[in-house]
Amino acid sequence: MTGTVRRVDWAALGASVGSCVLFALLCSAPFLVGAPYGLWLVGPAVGVVAGTYLCLQRDRYSEPGPDADETRFPR
Repeated sequence: MTGTVRRVDWAALGASVGSCVLFALLCSAPFLVGAPYGLWLVGPAVGVVAGTYLCLQRDRYSEPGPDADETRFPR
C-alpha cells in the first residue's frame, strides 16, 4: 500500500451506480408492482452496492495507457 488516497473518478462511479440501479429496478419491476414503498428501496440499495463494487474492480483490473511510465515515474 502506498499510503495515498486514490482519487474518486466520479464519472465512472456515476455510470456504474446508475446502470446497476437501472438494471436492478428493471429486473425486479414485475415483482415490485403493487409492493409497498419500502420494498422499492431495495433496488437502489442493491444498485449502489453493486455499482460501487464494479467501479472499484474496474480500477483494479484496468490496463495502463501507452504513456503510463511517464506519468508514474516522472523524470
